[in-house]
Amino acid sequence: MSSRRENWELERRLQTACLLIITAILCAIAAYWMRTVLIPFVLSFFVFQLLAPLVKFLEKKARLPHALAVTLTLAIVGSVVVYTSSIVTNSVGQLLNSSDAYAARLDQILEKIWAEHPSFEDRFKTLAQQQLEKFSEGVGSFLAALTNSVVYLISQSTVVFLFVMFLLFGSRTDEEHTGVLAAIDRQVKNYIQVKSALSMTTGLVVGFILHVLGVDLAVIFGLLAVLLNFIPNVGSILATLLPIPVILVQPDVTTAEAVLAIVLPGIIQFVIGNILEPKLLGDSLDLSPVTILFSLTVWTALWGGVGALLAVPMTSIIQILAEQLEFTRPIAALLRGDFLQLIGSYKKLEVPKPKKTKGIPSELGGTGIDDLYRDIKKVEKKHSGLENENRADTEEPTEQTEPSL
Repeated sequence: MSSRRENWELERRLQTACLLIITAILCAIAAYWMRTVLIPFVLSFFVFQLLAPLVKFLEKKARLPHALAVTLTLAIVGSVVVYTSSIVTNSVGQLLNSSDAYAARLDQILEKIWAEHPSFEDRFKTLAQQQLEKFSEGVGSFLAALTNSVVYLISQSTVVFLFVMFLLFGSRTDEEHTGVLAAIDRQVKNYIQVKSALSMTTGLVVGFILHVLGVDLAVIFGLLAVLLNFIPNVGSILATLLPIPVILVQPDVTTAEAVLAIVLPGIIQFVIGNILEPKLLGDSLDLSPVTILFSLTVWTALWGGVGALLAVPMTSIIQILAEQLEFTRPIAALLRGDFLQLIGSYKKLEVPKPKKTKGIPSELGGTGIDDLYRDIKKVEKKHSGLENENRADTEEPTEQTEPSL
């Protein structure tokens, strides 16, 4: 009986695991197929989590009505977006005006390399000249692609803005979540707020350092540092390496300034990413480093750059939801990196084998023979009690006669 129950339990768990794998694959296909609709909505949810504390602050501290607080918050955000867009436009115009100077500087660097290493000239000079001739065309293609990307971002931003507006107007600051929603709201809101503050600080410091050192496109590199800092492990490295091509081809940057423009942002990224961020976030996400890298790869494949930005909070939400049901808790353990709990969840049930007793059939072992022994003792005791009662009934009392006088 125990082996049959054990096999049934194992079969049930295997079926559950297979169904979960199939469900995950179908959800990934649906997320990729519906990415045009899901990306703006998910982005609006996270932007809502970022702006909700500002609305709450205006309502409590400034004692503004809810509608007025939401309107003022949207106006502030819109002003920041418009100002940032104007700065990006001016930086792109600066890049276009300086393209000839960049080409001349690149030609000068190559001539210096040919002079110091003549063997390289025979191999790469023709290829380098072809690439230099295409440099101006490449700048034009880059600007065209950048323009298309800006148009796409504006269209997506409009949809996100509408979603955020409805979410803010429909929310209430005195509304309290309970259960799973409370855990998701607390964990995601804490991550977004802390990560946004650290990313903005990183972008401001990096942009200021590059601007002081005279590096072109310093503002754009600062904005890229803000966005790339949301990408775990990889984003800070990319944000540090991106200014290098511009630093190398910029003619008015000295060697010391070039070194400082690479080293100082790297130090800032290291201090904020490896010292401040672990202290402020701690283990609130409860995700292992391997899970973070894997989720970064999966969400980037599904949703591109937006998926890379949202990989960590989305995976954290999945981990919280998986923790609520018993048959999905192994998935939550896997996301946390708790392999001991994962192995324990699917460990085969061990049923103790009955001990064999000499002279007793094998099917009557262990607790079975003890119960049989107790039943026999009860029957013997009852039988002996009945015999005593019968013996008492059959015995006649002896009459005592008084002695005659």
